[in-house]
Amino acid sequence: MSWSEDVCIMDRQADEIIGGWTFGALAANLLPPPFDTIAVGAVFAKLGAAIGEVYGVTLSWDTLMDMGKAIATGVGSVATASYIGTSLLKYIPGVNIWVALLVQPPMVAAIAYAAGNSFKDYYRLRITEGRDLTPEQIQEMAKSHFRNKIG
Repeated sequence: MSWSEDVCIMDRQADEIIGGWTFGALAANLLPPPFDTIAVGAVFAKLGAAIGEVYGVTLSWDTLMDMGKAIATGVGSVATASYIGTSLLKYIPGVNIWVALLVQPPMVAAIAYAAGNSFKDYYRLRITEGRDLTPEQIQEMAKSHFRNKIG
């Protein structure tokens, strides 16, 4: 099997992980506050490490945290403001279930998709080209993935 075939297999495995973790983030988002925020944060924190295992790259927790911050910055304040705004609506009786079921899950899924694919691209570049990315490059990558997912 060639190196490019190996990378394609790793990419498919990473896609499966991203899909599973995105589903996990969606499920965690349905929890009542503050458990939703805690659970979603934990899902995203471990996502990068899980994808790294597929590519045979182990990063320190500090590096994963720095990458996560860069990805979060790349996704931007619009997504964050929307998420926080709709999160507050969960506290209004009668509205909370509709926000939890209809508004927030697509946003959480798009963010998880962007985060997962940013980690995937980072690891792929690291093993195929032997290079690291700057935080700014990771931010741009996350922006691009997020834009692609939300249309």
